[in-house]
Amino acid sequence: MTATETAFFAGIGPDLYRDNPFRITGLPVDATDRDIRRRAEELRVRARFGDGSWTGSPLLPLDPPPDADAVQRAFQRLRDPLLRLADELFWFWPSGGDADEALREGRAADAERLWSEPGPGRPAAVAAHNLAVLAHARALDSGDLGEERWKGALRGWRTVLDTGAFWDLVAARARAADDPRVASGTADELRERLPAAVLSVSAALAVRAGQSGAHDEAAAHVRLMRGAGFDAEAVDAALSEAAAPEASRLRSSSDDTLDRASADPETGYGEAVRLAERADPVFAGFAAVLPAGHPVLAGLRDEVADTVMRCVVRYINKTEDWGPAEGVLERAEAMADSPNVKADVAENLRIVRDNLVYGTCWFCGERPSGDGAGVGVAMHGEVKRELTPHYTTRITWRKLTITVPRCADCASAHRSRRAKVWACALGADAAAFALACALLSAGMGIGVLFVVIAVVGLPFAIGYAATSTLPAEANRVLHRFPAVQEKFDAGWQLGGKPPGVQ
Repeated sequence: MTATETAFFAGIGPDLYRDNPFRITGLPVDATDRDIRRRAEELRVRARFGDGSWTGSPLLPLDPPPDADAVQRAFQRLRDPLLRLADELFWFWPSGGDADEALREGRAADAERLWSEPGPGRPAAVAAHNLAVLAHARALDSGDLGEERWKGALRGWRTVLDTGAFWDLVAARARAADDPRVASGTADELRERLPAAVLSVSAALAVRAGQSGAHDEAAAHVRLMRGAGFDAEAVDAALSEAAAPEASRLRSSSDDTLDRASADPETGYGEAVRLAERADPVFAGFAAVLPAGHPVLAGLRDEVADTVMRCVVRYINKTEDWGPAEGVLERAEAMADSPNVKADVAENLRIVRDNLVYGTCWFCGERPSGDGAGVGVAMHGEVKRELTPHYTTRITWRKLTITVPRCADCASAHRSRRAKVWACALGADAAAFALACALLSAGMGIGVLFVVIAVVGLPFAIGYAATSTLPAEANRVLHRFPAVQEKFDAGWQLGGKPPGVQ
């Protein structure tokens, strides 16, 4: 990296013109060392007598005016030939005659008109440069996005880049600097680096707007950058560089989050939620300025999604509390970019969902399922009937038993219900038997015996059914269990074998 490159990029940003030393001091770009000393002394005298009316350049006066520290820094930059050469690129150059007079007197409209109509004594190259500076400074001073204003500013700089005569003047000023750090190719290097400098200002504004939630404004800045005639690679590089600090902050926050969750796993869920909430607006802001699949955004999405997942896993391993994990893992899956990270999150999400289904009683939906308390549902499906060589039908099928989770309390309630039904059935049997005996003693015929068998058998049948099934509502709930419903949808039926098969 050369000295010129370092100076050119140092501190450049949206305050480019507000911090320009020529604007702060009110000196022209061709000011001599003597001019600088005299202006510095003038401002010291003003400060000594409490005159705070100084607002810098008459053409674009500063509001609010520069403070003492800003003025001091401005003079220090002007005394450094290398820094001064870079600052000269972003201020007005003498163009001769009436235009210079308008510049000195702060008549912006007259200066702009004269620069727009170059004539004798007003070089077109300088006029094009000054118009670019004026449009760019006004766009930044306005504090809002006027698309026509910004379009003119960026295209103005694009014109300057293509104006060889202006860069011949820059080369002449570089030679006049008489500084060993300024090489013969300084003008060419500044010309090469200028697009990145100009674009970095717009990129910083785009990222700032995106992070504040003004996504339309952010996208508009990017659209203007891409439509101004600069190379697409230069635009992408400027946006990446502008996004890097916020990406670094989020990455650091992600690392800190994982460290805290590792140190205290019980905080893992809360840490995961806070990181996801911190990341969502950052991702939305970046999406407004960076193209889809951009490595800065894609990598950051994967890193944060992975951290959220790891924090949740630590929380579950410590607490065995599966309930809150599903929602935050869904957020992590949505933010992940690469297939590998998405697959990792999806697998952990599947485990969580399985535990939510099988770890909670399906009947009450509140208490944990108990070991050995589940209800087995026998099912069969994929039935095939084939004719054998002996002209008989061979039936094959697949069968399985799905265990529906149930808590000990619900299992006890179901058993209690069956016991009550059995008691009622046995009572009914006893009453029926007594009635039959009485009828036989009274001389009733053999038909009474069949009545006894029917009356006695019916309650026993009812009791048997009660022991082999759940209550009607519980049975309906049982059939809505996801694994059972999935088999129903695939054509499977209840029972371990097809009807009619011995």
